[in-house]
Amino acid sequence: MNKRIKGLIFFTLEVAVMAVFLYFVRGALVESHHHDVSHYMPILIDIAFLALFATYGDRMAKALGIAPMAGTIIMGIIAGPAILSVLQPDAEGVELARLLGVLFILFEAGLHFDMELLKKNIVIATAVAFLGVLIPLVSFAALGHYWIGLEWMPAIFLGGIFTATSVGLSVEALKKVGKLETNLGNQIVGAAVIDDILGVIILTILAKMSASGASHGAEESMLNPYVMLGIGVLVFLIGTYVLWNMGVADKIATYLNKNYNQHSTGVFTRFFFGMLMIGASLAALLGLEPVLGAFGIGVVLSKVDNAIKHDAWNKIEGYIHIFVGGFLVSIGTMLPRAALIDIKVWLWAILFTILAFFGKYAVKYLFKDKQEGKLVGLAMSIRGEVGLVFVAVALANRALDETMASASLLAVILVTVIGAILFEKAVTKQANAEISTKVEPIEA
Repeated sequence: MNKRIKGLIFFTLEVAVMAVFLYFVRGALVESHHHDVSHYMPILIDIAFLALFATYGDRMAKALGIAPMAGTIIMGIIAGPAILSVLQPDAEGVELARLLGVLFILFEAGLHFDMELLKKNIVIATAVAFLGVLIPLVSFAALGHYWIGLEWMPAIFLGGIFTATSVGLSVEALKKVGKLETNLGNQIVGAAVIDDILGVIILTILAKMSASGASHGAEESMLNPYVMLGIGVLVFLIGTYVLWNMGVADKIATYLNKNYNQHSTGVFTRFFFGMLMIGASLAALLGLEPVLGAFGIGVVLSKVDNAIKHDAWNKIEGYIHIFVGGFLVSIGTMLPRAALIDIKVWLWAILFTILAFFGKYAVKYLFKDKQEGKLVGLAMSIRGEVGLVFVAVALANRALDETMASASLLAVILVTVIGAILFEKAVTKQANAEISTKVEPIEA
């Protein structure tokens, strides 16, 4: 028997056995009369199996020759309601892993974020972000209203779904090839963060308008939330910069080193984790997405001594793989089975995917260097968590019907997978080319 076919058969059997095991064990746990067993253990086993399915996704990606991120998302589709239905996107364990995964990814991006480089790239990063938001928002809103026949509110919701870039997925790809702390990496992360801030503002406004209704009477009542949202964004941006500029992290590290450190970085590991949760919580209290708080506190802590940062992060990173993998698998679980068998949903999803990809990829024309512009365009085309949040909010507010919501969700997943594959291949190719040019040829 062909070795590749044999490997595929064993791989399929492994996945099937794990899926059956998860199905029966989880069901038995839920039926338990012991509160801790019936409530907490299903959460923990969901997280454990998200990590296991992420490992299967990596293996599948390697076998198929596709990006590891894409393989993990596809494994989420297989494990989720679309096929095997052993992991549910709204299960507490899945939601917890998804949130923690994004928080850790953004926190790491902040730790490696170079504010000095951002100052040099602020103009291009802002231009990329604004263009990357404007094109999808306007094009999808126009498509929804004038072609599909949606009211303006649902049409704008449709546009909002495809505005934000997945910072987390872009960061993961950059990190794998050692490009996260480069000028290119800083441009991409900076643009993606600004992009996400704009996306969150749009989402918040649309959610409040949907909840209040677009009546004249609601116009005055919505003024205060809008003002508070604007204040929240300003506090986040200014606060992050001021704390970074003051070198607060280094001062706290010196204090901890003097009073708590007993020749161990354990205190810094706990400090980093605590600050991550505090930053995310403060952002949420300001009406922003917790992920932006995670990124902001990461930027603040980036100014801490590099040796401390490196050692503390190495200790945390072992656990992060569980939640980062869980986050990627959880994206796939959000695809419903109906989306896989409805031709109408697929046709709309394909159209949305094409429009979504090129709507972001167009930012490459802002760059003089074509190769650099291509990489930034591909990175910005990757959607993810914020787009999925948009779909969830649209469904909660009944802004989109089931067909449009399913097509949007499928398109977000498709453009995420396609964007991740293309970006990871392109940035890996560039990294390999740079390595080869540094190697001196050996003369005979």
